[in-house]
Amino acid sequence: MMKRVISAILAVMMVIPMLAACGKKDGGAIGGADGPTSVEISDSGAPQRNTAPTEEEKVTPTFMYFVSAKDANYDEATKTVEELQKKYDGKVNFVITNVDENPEAATNFSVEGQTPALIMLDTTNNISAFRFKTSDMATLEADIKAALGK
Repeated sequence: MMKRVISAILAVMMVIPMLAACGKKDGGAIGGADGPTSVEISDSGAPQRNTAPTEEEKVTPTFMYFVSAKDANYDEATKTVEELQKKYDGKVNFVITNVDENPEAATNFSVEGQTPALIMLDTTNNISAFRFKTSDMATLEADIKAALGK
């Protein structure tokens, strides 16, 4: 189990630079006026930032949610996420992936058989929550608030 979690975290860390462009206020590319943010790969294979993010580098938090129609509580989970999307529209990016339609995502993020699953990225694109089998409104909303710094 721990091996799957570590694999998932590493997979997420590899896509963080791609997601950063989604969260920029101006919708632009990764980095600022001075060019792209510098990222190096450590010996463990995980990307490492060269500097701490500045206020200008902060991005919109991203709520990555993986679901499957096979989930026992699929309808409840879908309704919960729709409510959260309405409540946090413009404050949080929502990326909802149906792993039945996109099985590669389940493999890449190590959530296969673990849905519904949440990966929450905060305003610095760090993982602030990583949960399996979660669709509880209070828990998901607490994770969003934590990512927003509230």
